[in-house]
Amino acid sequence: MAPRVDRRGIHIHDFTDEILGQEKFEASVVKLAESSGKSVEDVRETCKENLKEIAAEQESWAISSWDKICGWLGRAYKLDVKPEQLERIAALNKQSTLVFLPNHRSYLDPLILRSAMQEYDFEPNHVLGGVNLSFFPMGTIARRNGVVFIRREFKDDEVYKVCLKAYMAYLVKHKQNLEWYIEGGRTRTGKLRPPRMGILSYLVDAYDEYAEEDVLIVPVFVGYDQQYEVGAISAEEMGGKKAPESVSWLLKFARAQTVRRGRAHLRFGEPLSLGDALAQTRASSDSNDARLAVPKVAFEVLHRINNVTPIMPSALVTFSLLDNDDKAMTVDEGRRVLKPLIDYIGRRGLDLSEDIDLEDHGGLYDAVRTLEREGVIRRFTEGPEDVYWIAENKAHEAAFYRNTLIHHLVNRAIVEVALVRVAEEGADDVAAATWEEARRLRDVLKFEFFFPRTKPFADEIAAEVEIAYPGWQSETFDSAEILSTLTKSKLFVAHRTIGPFLEAYGVAADRLAMRDANEEIDRDEFILECIGVAQQRWYQKELYSAESISRDLFSGAWQLASNRGLIEPGTPDLAERRTAFAAEFHEANHRIDVIRTMARKKEEI
Repeated sequence: MAPRVDRRGIHIHDFTDEILGQEKFEASVVKLAESSGKSVEDVRETCKENLKEIAAEQESWAISSWDKICGWLGRAYKLDVKPEQLERIAALNKQSTLVFLPNHRSYLDPLILRSAMQEYDFEPNHVLGGVNLSFFPMGTIARRNGVVFIRREFKDDEVYKVCLKAYMAYLVKHKQNLEWYIEGGRTRTGKLRPPRMGILSYLVDAYDEYAEEDVLIVPVFVGYDQQYEVGAISAEEMGGKKAPESVSWLLKFARAQTVRRGRAHLRFGEPLSLGDALAQTRASSDSNDARLAVPKVAFEVLHRINNVTPIMPSALVTFSLLDNDDKAMTVDEGRRVLKPLIDYIGRRGLDLSEDIDLEDHGGLYDAVRTLEREGVIRRFTEGPEDVYWIAENKAHEAAFYRNTLIHHLVNRAIVEVALVRVAEEGADDVAAATWEEARRLRDVLKFEFFFPRTKPFADEIAAEVEIAYPGWQSETFDSAEILSTLTKSKLFVAHRTIGPFLEAYGVAADRLAMRDANEEIDRDEFILECIGVAQQRWYQKELYSAESISRDLFSGAWQLASNRGLIEPGTPDLAERRTAFAAEFHEANHRIDVIRTMARKKEEI
């Protein structure tokens, strides 16, 4: 590695000598040699090779080239960022190493983040990415720009793990900011995916063993008004295969950025101290194991990303057009759907990416035109009024945009479904029954959304019900009044948010109930079976939403079934428990239908 001096004034020479010369690393080498039966020298040589494979450089020519590439590939977007957030992060960076953990929606995410940070004189982050993107020539430029390409699978390679941990510690020690994408891959549905905790585990280990100063983790939201990859992602969700990355793929992707696609949105969440997280974990447990902090940190990061996710016009447009009985909608009908939602957003103080005026040709109008141009929605202009609808086979693409806002509405949706059940079952204690059903629904949806712990969740549910149904905890509130009270509500969201998830889970539960209780089930084959069955049921109009035909949602259903002990064959009463599982979703989807019917009546007024 060529010597260089970075702008922080730190002289970086052959870093392998520094890492290999550390007493802790040498102890790890000896331990690896003993466990593998190899000589210490052989293990040390393997370490040298691994470190050179992992390491990235930051050379001025590559940084300059990368900056131009960022501008060129990102030219389809105008950047939307809050300067005060970046100014605060820049101030923190003067004292601490920063680890940026964004969500992942597009291959453009690192370029968009880099473009924004460049304006505030940040050094380029060391970005950890999959080796699948290291193909020539982009890989060569990226590596010399600080991109750290790591193997996608190395769980059985103990030497590689030790080297990666030591390299991360080296970067932290030299105050080199890090960046990687905590979801592991791009979202398939538009909402956050569960966190991948492997790299975070190595950071925690590195910090715990080597760090002398605190590290701040910065949650980051990245989103787009319109996104080129969504069509391919939607095809994969319905069972299609992912195209491999290559030079020809890159050229096609680059050409797609010649079209203006609106804005790229960046938001920075409240930074999280890694030192404080470890201290709190140790104080609340009997163990000194630093890795106990990893899941807590990961889920807190995702929670903070959700908190700063702005509500974009494309999400509002698709929210109004999806779950609309496959009917076209006039502008006035769209306003009737969105008016109570906009009022609710204002009451909650949620971040709109721009001021929304339902009477003005502003952001919503631009979003409609962009989605129309990209073929996601259709417009008919030859009648008395223009009408709009989701284009055929584009429900997944539309849902991708809508799903950026549904985490803001999931508690509201849970409340609606819970109150319908309480009303139908005639509960004596409305408050207790509503809370019990909310907890049950949280358990059903726990692999799709990120919920707080029980007490904060209870407070959120109580506040949510109070917004819609004042006095719900009163002893005089009769369950017989609930449906009439619900009918008076101006806002209904359950059918447009959690409805497709419950419907997809219902398909998987039905298929599971039909299996022989003594039969082994292959996960991938089962998910493909669910896709095929759901597709057939959609053609037969037995499913309400084409969004339910989703590899990702069926994966979530599999996780829930496994979590409840419904996958492994031969367990007691398995057939009966699978049948009960299917019945649970029949009931839940019935309640979604009740809410949908009430919403339609309100929207027609």
